[in-house]
Formats: sequence, structure tokens, C-alpha cells
Amino acid sequence: MDAAIAKHYRLTDPFPTTWSDPIEDNQVVLRKATRASTARYSILQEEGMSLRSSGNVLDTTVPQDEADPLGTTSSVVRVLRQRGLPVDENLLLRNRYLVSSKTFAPAAFLRDVHSNDTTEQLSRGLEFLSRSIDQKSESLKVLVESNFDRFVAAKATIEGVYTEMKQTNLNKEQEWGLAGIKTPLTEAGRKADEIFGPVMENRGKEEKYRAALGLVEKHKDLLEIPNLIIDAIKRKDYELLIEEYQKARKWVSESRALIQKVAKLQEAQLHQIIIAEKVWTEVGKIVEEFKRDTWKRLVDTKQEDNFLELISILLELGVEDNPIWVWLLSRYDYLKNKLNRTFERTRIEIEALRRKVAEAPTPSNAIIAMHLRSSFRRIPVGNLALDTSEIIAFWELINTSLTTILSPQGGILSEVLTFWETAQNFLEGKTQATLPVGIDDQSRKHHRISEDGTKTLRAGAIELITILRDSVCTLFQEPPINDISSIYSPPPDTPATPASVPPTPGGFVPMSPLPLRVPSKGGLKKDPEDEFAFLPPGANSLGGVHYLSKILTLLGNAACLLAELPIGPQVQDKLKSMIVGARERCVHAVCIGWLRDAQNCKVLEDWTRAPENRDVTKMPAQFLQVEAAVIGGMQKLLYLSEVKSSEIIPPPSTKLLTHVRGQFVRSLYKALQGMLENTKRPMATEEWNAEQETLASPVASVAPRNMVSGMVDQSDKNVRVLLTLSNLQLLKSELIPQLISQFESAFSIQLTDESKTIRDALSQLDEQLFTEYTRPHLLHLTTLITTSILSPHWCLSSHPPPSSVKPYIHKTLLHLVHVHTEVNTTSPVLTTTIVSHLAERICHLILESFQKRLDNTNTPTKAFPLPALLQATLDVEFVTSILGSQYTTQKAQEYQRGVYQILDRGSSEEARTEMQRELGKVKTILHNERKGTRAQFLCFRSAKKGKDKDASSAATVGGRDSAASSSTSSLPRRVGDSY
Repeated sequence: MDAAIAKHYRLTDPFPTTWSDPIEDNQVVLRKATRASTARYSILQEEGMSLRSSGNVLDTTVPQDEADPLGTTSSVVRVLRQRGLPVDENLLLRNRYLVSSKTFAPAAFLRDVHSNDTTEQLSRGLEFLSRSIDQKSESLKVLVESNFDRFVAAKATIEGVYTEMKQTNLNKEQEWGLAGIKTPLTEAGRKADEIFGPVMENRGKEEKYRAALGLVEKHKDLLEIPNLIIDAIKRKDYELLIEEYQKARKWVSESRALIQKVAKLQEAQLHQIIIAEKVWTEVGKIVEEFKRDTWKRLVDTKQEDNFLELISILLELGVEDNPIWVWLLSRYDYLKNKLNRTFERTRIEIEALRRKVAEAPTPSNAIIAMHLRSSFRRIPVGNLALDTSEIIAFWELINTSLTTILSPQGGILSEVLTFWETAQNFLEGKTQATLPVGIDDQSRKHHRISEDGTKTLRAGAIELITILRDSVCTLFQEPPINDISSIYSPPPDTPATPASVPPTPGGFVPMSPLPLRVPSKGGLKKDPEDEFAFLPPGANSLGGVHYLSKILTLLGNAACLLAELPIGPQVQDKLKSMIVGARERCVHAVCIGWLRDAQNCKVLEDWTRAPENRDVTKMPAQFLQVEAAVIGGMQKLLYLSEVKSSEIIPPPSTKLLTHVRGQFVRSLYKALQGMLENTKRPMATEEWNAEQETLASPVASVAPRNMVSGMVDQSDKNVRVLLTLSNLQLLKSELIPQLISQFESAFSIQLTDESKTIRDALSQLDEQLFTEYTRPHLLHLTTLITTSILSPHWCLSSHPPPSSVKPYIHKTLLHLVHVHTEVNTTSPVLTTTIVSHLAERICHLILESFQKRLDNTNTPTKAFPLPALLQATLDVEFVTSILGSQYTTQKAQEYQRGVYQILDRGSSEEARTEMQRELGKVKTILHNERKGTRAQFLCFRSAKKGKDKDASSAATVGGRDSAASSSTSSLPRRVGDSY
């Protein structure tokens, strides 16, 4: 068998180091025959007609290039040059492919020029060549017939001369007259070669072409496999690719089996082996290139793409590395890099925008009020003007960025969850059931993931969750970063992966647009917000609870989904600590804004009456809405009530609840303090009006203050104090107990001690404002009463009995009328309280003044003679009768009784006896005084059903009229009676 193979392939050694070229061998034989046929005419050849070099004959009459005889191209040399053959430097090599050359090699021509032609193309070339030969044959036939006699005669002459020359052994051309015909003979020989040479050669070439085409036609199916595989790759028809690949593999296996089975190979079998090996070599190159491209595509393929198709192709074609394992590792590496890059980019973008917010101008009071009022406007939540546009943009950036990462629909979290689900299916062997096992089960070994591989995958999943958890903790628990210069730098290249794993894709996930100018951190003032990377400077609590509750809900749902993965209990512990840390930081961040908002609640006071209660302004109800919104949002932050599952959401710690509890109480104190500040330093009306009129809000239009109904004169301090007192009463009786109840219900905490403390604070504030309002009036009344009673000329013994009430009493009551009007106009609910208090203080001032007059008299029994006794009784009874029971308190009655006791001690027995006889006159004077001042003091009359009796009717000493019943009945029968 070895000898037969060596003979067939013309081998001298069964293991040659180089192969001889059969085409070149044929050319050598052809050159020998050519040299033999031209030797007899060598004497006639000129030295320049042929060149002999190293035994090879170079035909200089061959053109530089020519068209393809099969009609496919206009330049054969260009095709060869494109295939990398040195036809420009090696003229002998070039002539092997030119039909007009004597060294033309048909086999080499077909192999190198038409290597990629299909059978159909070769058939068309054969038809073209046949037509060309027929056309040339016809023209040559005419040429030969018309010049045949001349050629024959010329040839006979030449041969005769040559014979004679040989016979005579003469070698000098001149002696035989050949010099003149040498040139024509040479030209004639060249023309003869040009005309007859191609005709003779083309006939042999045609036979060779036909033999080659027959061989191609016989093995057409095998030769078409490479082109079919290429076409299948272009069309992504992987089923056809696998089918043709297996067909080529089967052909080469059968061809190689012939060598073992057959002792002497026939020519057809040899052709089959050669063609099968050539096709298999070409298919191998194509498939290997396709495998390399498929590996690259596999590691770049995402989970939502059909990565199983690529894995199936590689398993079907057969590969050394496990495509399942490579894809899982590349996917893990991609997710790890994506998490790190995205979180780092997010932190930088957040810090850049946070610094920009810090440099924004401080919003005006009108804008702050508008934002605080957004908590109770009945509009869609998405359109709330919760804060300034810069702060809202910051909140939106954080919310969008974390949604991009933590959303189970479209976020990186969804990729992590899908990755682990896919990995789990591979670990359990569910996915492998649908994958091919390859040729001869060669890929079945890749279906199983080893125990070490399983551990590696689980460790990788834990690492992904750890990266996510650490990144969230960094964002929420660490202060802002200092260096944000990388925001201007492109993302770094993806790090190289091990040689067994192709590089992973390095595309960066686009984030929100970057600011045109990033502020530096050096010039920022230090505020509590600067310790929170996720908190915009100056943010209010309404926007904080709104966005942070959404963010924590997103984080809580993400943690619950990750906790459900069957990875290990250590993951749940990490997720719990992440939730606890983020929640605590969010609560502390909101508390900063909460305290500032409570202090800013004073800007809600626009001194407009509440439509449902005209005694108070709108401020208490608005404050209630702000506090209620913060408490409700804080409850969501602490308990994450909107998280779908709460198994890994621990309850808030006692320390955190205590902090919120204290912040709630402090916010109430701050709000009350702001209300007190409003009574002292209200915002200028002109400034407020200008802000309101220029404020353009997409949430609500703000009318100018002079067009708002229920406005009061805020420039009057008394008006401000009275309305604030009414507001405090409403807060104390209704609103703050309502807030306390809401807080206790939301956090399951009893605020027993805090409630008492808050009530005490309200009482103190109420007393402070009450005193601030009544003090100027009391000072005026004190001066008026004491100056009159302590005057030396108030009422002497020489004076006649009184005929009217003293003027200071009228002035005192008229001042009280002024107070009544002011209070009743501003806040009617306070009228009784304030007027009663002032009436009580009037009685006390009269008591003190009489006591001082008594103390300043040397003879006490002579302090109040009969005229003074009658005047004092008349004055006191007039005050009591005017104020009536509505404004006369129990203490006022006690003070009145005290006055009579002082008068009793400061008068003689004789004066007191005489007093009893004058009581009738006193009652008459009192009645007349009341009748004359009825219109002046009408405001003190209590509203009763039915009409009062006619006050103008004459009254007896023992009788009473409707207006003076309380006073006339209380007149003493004698001065010494006790009241």
C-alpha cells in the first residue's frame, strides 16, 4: 500500500518534507518537448528570439495581460494579484496563467483563477470558450486556405536551402545569400506561431477543461459545501450551517476510510480523497472563523437576547471550552462592572448637582409659603410644587438613577435576578435538556457544571448583591465625595478578562444630562445637610418625605426580591442592615427639613381670615396640613408600609422613634415661636405683595393681597396679637390634640408627658400674648383711675351730695368700649375674656385706690365723709350695672365687696346712717346715668330672647329695670352691708 501511494504521488520518500507541484512537473515535460521540436530550427533563430536561463525558456512574445478565456474578467493578472500571487515579479509564473503562453497550465489556471466558481459559473465559462474557439477556428480556416500555397512554397524553399547547407558544411550565411531573407523568414515564422500555435493548443486545453468540468460535476455537492456554509452564516441560517458542516465531515470521514479499505486506489477514488480533503480544509477555516466570531458574540450577548442559540451552535460544532460556563462568567463580569460604573457615575452626578443646588439663591418667603401650601392642594401628586425647581431636579435625579439600578423592570436589579434565575436553571440541568450534545456526544461533557463551578456561581451572585448593598450604603451613609473631576473624563476601558473568557462589553449606561458648570465644594458653607450626599441643601420636609419614601420603597422591594434568592442566609443579614442604615439616614435627613419648615411656618400667615372660622386666620389649618403630611410621610419612611413584603424589613429602633418623637415636639415649639414672631415683626406688606404678584407658579395662581377676601390690617399690632390669640386657642383646643393623636396612632407611641408640656407651652404663650395686649390698656386705666381717686379734690366733706358719676368712670368705661369694639371686630371669640379681665382689673384698681386713700388719711373714720361715701357707691354701682353679669367675674364681685368694706372702715357711723337715707336718691341718679349713656355702652348688653322692659319708666328704690336690675338690687341698705 505504501509503495502504491508513493508511486501514484511520485514520491521517493513516504514522509517527504515538501510536495512537488504536478502542474510544474507537466510544464517541465512540455518545455522539454518544446525544446526538442524547435531544436532543428535553432539555426534560424536570432539571439534575441529566445532566452535560456537555468534551463527554462521565456517566451517574450506573450502579452503582459489578457482577458479570461472563460469570459469572467477582463484581466487575469489583476485576479491573480488580488489572490496574492507575485505575477508582476515572476514572469514565468505569470505565463502559466495566460492562454497565449506556451507554458500555459490549465490545472493551475482553474485552481487559482476560478477557485471560488460554482459549477454553474464554470458551465457558462465553458460555453463562452466554445463559442470563442469556433469563431477563431472559422477565421483561421479562411486565412489558412488563402495563404496555404505560399506557406508550403516557403517551407519547401527553406528546407531545401537548409539541406544543401548541411551537405556542403557551409556555415556562412553571406555566401548563400541568406542575409536578405533572414528578417522576412523570422517574421514569417513568428506569424505562423501566432496563427497556428493557439489553434493547436486550444484544442488540447478544451479537452482538459472538459475533463476538469466533468470532475467538478461529479463532486458538485461536495464542492458547493463551503459556499453554502458561507451563505448560511450570512443569512444566520444556523440549521443549514450545521447540516452542511456535518455533511462535509461525513464526506471526509468516508474518503479517509477508503485508504484503509482499498489496497490500490483508482483515479476516481484519488480524486474523491483530494477534493474531500481540500473541501474539508476550506470548511474548517470557515467554521473556525465562525466559531471565533460566535465566541465574541456570546460574551457580548445579554440575557434578553437569544444567547442559548449561540451556545447551541458552539456545542453542535464542537468546542474545547464550555460555552455555558464562559457565558455565565462573562455575564457576571459584565454585571459587576456595570454596577460599579453606574453607582460611581451616579454618585458623581448627584454631588455635582448637589453643589449646584447649594449655590442657588435662597427662595423668598412667598415662594417658601407656596411650597409649604402644596401639601393640601388637591392636585395630582406628580405636579406638586413641593420645592424649588433646582431641588426637585435633584430629587428626580436620585429617584431616576436609583430606579435605573434597583427597578425590577428594566433596571440592573432585573438583570441580576434574571442572571441568577438563568444560572440556577443551568445548575439544575433544566436548560441543558434542550441543548445539543454535539457530534458523537462530544459536547455532552459541557452540559454538567462541576461542584466547584456551582460554588463559584453562588459566590458570584453573593458578590453582586454585596456590591449593590455596599453601593447603596455608601450613597446613604457616607458624606458627599470631594473629587468629582472624573465627571469630565470618559469611562475607563473594560478590564481584560482571563484568556479563556473573551472580553466583556464595556458600554456605559447613559445617565442624566450633566450640568454645564460644576461648582466647587470649597466655597460652600457648612450646614447639617452637607453630611448627607443624597439630601439637597435647603430641601423642605414635604419634598423629602415624598421622594425618600418612594426611594426607600424602591429599595425595600429590591431587597425583598434579592432576599428570595436561594443563595444563603448571610445575604438576608446584609440586606437588613442596608435597609436599617438607609432608613435611619433618610429619617434624620427629613428631620432637618422638618425643623426648618416648622420655623418657616410663620410665612404661612398672610393675615387672611379662614372661610370656615372668621375668628382665626388660615395659618392654623395650613400648619395642621403641613405637620400631618410630614407625619404621614415619616410613617412611610419608618415602617415602609408600601413595600410588598416585609419579612426582611425590621421595625424601627426605639432610638430612631425617640428621635422622631423629639423632633415632632420641637417642630411644634418652633411653629409657636414663629407665630409669636409674627405678632412682633410682620413681613412688610409691600414686600409680600410684590412677591405674590411676580410669583409665577404652575401649581396655583396667587391673587394680590388687596384682592383677597377676609384680609385684616396687619400693620396694627393689636390686630395681630388678637388673631394670634384666637389661633392659639384653636391650636390648643383642636388642632394640636389632633396632631398628637395622629402621631400616636402612626407610631404607636403615647405622648403623655409631651402633651402636658405642649399644653403648658401653649398656655404660657397665650398668657404672654394676652398680657402683651392688655398691658397698655391696664396702664392707661391705672393712670386714669388712681389719679382721679387719689386726687386731694376727689370728694371733700364740703362738697354737696353727688348728682352724677365721676368723669373718670365714664372715661374708663369708654376705653373699655373701645377695647370691646376692637376685640369684637377682630376676634369675637376673645371679647368676653378680654373685657371681663379688664373689668376685673378696673374693680381691682378702684379697690386699691380706695385702700390707698384710706391708708393716706390720718383719721381713718374721716377718709370717706358722706359725699365721698355716696360718690364711691354711685361710681362702683354704675360700673357694675354697665358691665352686667356677662363681664362681671367672681373676682370682680369680690373686689366690689372689698370696696364697700373699705368704705365702711373709712366712714363714721353717722355717715353710714345718713347713707341709708340717701340710697333712694342714689338709685335715681344711677338710673338717669344709665339712661343717658345707654347708646354709649350698648355693646355691653347681653343678647337675650324677647324684648327688654322699658328702661325709661320710673323706678322706685326697691324696684328694678331691665338694664339696671343687677345694680339697683345690689345697692346696700346701709353702707356697712357686706358684698
